[in-house]
Amino acid sequence: MNWLQELQNELKSSVELIDNKIEKTSSILFNSDSNSSVFFENSDSILDTCNKLIGLLESKKSELKIIHHLACSGGSLITKCFSAMPNVFILSEVHPHSYRHLKKDMATFLPSDISTLAKQAGFRESYELAKKIFRLSIKEASSRVTDRGGVLILRDHSRSDFCVGDSYTDKSTVTELLLDDFDIIPLVTACNPIDCYLSLQSNYWLHFEPQTFNEYCLRFLNFLAQFKKNQIVKYESFTRSSDKVMKKMCNLLEVQYDESYKLIFDQFKVTGDSGRVGVKIEARPRREISDELKNEINKSKNFAYLC
Repeated sequence: MNWLQELQNELKSSVELIDNKIEKTSSILFNSDSNSSVFFENSDSILDTCNKLIGLLESKKSELKIIHHLACSGGSLITKCFSAMPNVFILSEVHPHSYRHLKKDMATFLPSDISTLAKQAGFRESYELAKKIFRLSIKEASSRVTDRGGVLILRDHSRSDFCVGDSYTDKSTVTELLLDDFDIIPLVTACNPIDCYLSLQSNYWLHFEPQTFNEYCLRFLNFLAQFKKNQIVKYESFTRSSDKVMKKMCNLLEVQYDESYKLIFDQFKVTGDSGRVGVKIEARPRREISDELKNEINKSKNFAYLC
């Protein structure tokens, strides 16, 4: 039976070797300061130890990158530039509850949009169903893109939360829905509210009440309040120094930067591309400001605070 004793000794040594390495491995994988050896100290076999390690691996949430911005703030241009980065796939303007595109007097043909079809069918729990379908869809999309070596980025339709209707939320609906499943990496892009408001006026997109400049700045402030300062990038900075700022944004989202993006970004099609488009990244001249709006701007306390 010497061979059996020898096998047992080798297996015991293998378990000890795994246990000795486990703390260092888990700290690298999970950025954890906890004492992993405590978790594994009752492991009596290689199988037991490996099962616990697999459980620990499976419990770690995947990362998900999300770009946030309000309408008419240069978000489509920045989204196109990210689309031009290696292996990046962007789901543009996602939100579980955005229905302004629907016609009031007739159903809209949306054969693959189960959430909206349920709403149009009068399903009483369509709101909760939409959230569940949205969450499951993002999890599946993230898994498939990641498994194939790609990078998934969501472009949040923040306008639905902050600039539509009489009220607004204090946090991104998309982020709140996905927090349990992902570690969120956010990037916020922001433009001067004067230019944003002028564009909203031009597009007839003042879908909030009251439709004043001061009210828009209040909603702008609440939108920004959910993020840290180092997560926010100014659109104006991007148009002045696109390579430098693009590199910074790629670092924030942990995306590989490729300087050739400027040669191909205009080939990508994204929703919301409603501004003054062009193949060159540059600032556009400001639209004409009426005397009435100038007066509003000068009196706006929320704009002064934003500045």
